[in-house]
Amino acid sequence: MELTYVCTGLAGMNPQSWEGHIRVLHMSGYYEIEATARQSTFHIIFGNHQYGNYICIPNWGIGTELSCLDDSFWNLERLESTYPWLSTVDTISIVSALAAMSNYIVL
Repeated sequence: MELTYVCTGLAGMNPQSWEGHIRVLHMSGYYEIEATARQSTFHIIFGNHQYGNYICIPNWGIGTELSCLDDSFWNLERLESTYPWLSTVDTISIVSALAAMSNYIVL
């Protein structure tokens, strides 16, 4: 399955919005997607465990807790505080991909 999604930047960002693309790799027990936006590609693995939800992006060295998929504010804050080297554009692209996936799955 392949999807297109829209990322909406923060106030003052140029461009204000951009398009991303998702290629679903796995959707049973855990979820695995490849998201591409603004010349960055993320191999995202996410799902739930005994105490909540998680996200791992192995090709970027990222792994942390998640809120629900469509809680973009919390997920953005979590990624920004845990991985300050990650650009705002990339963080928004990741969080927007998760929100887009919330239209198809519930963790």
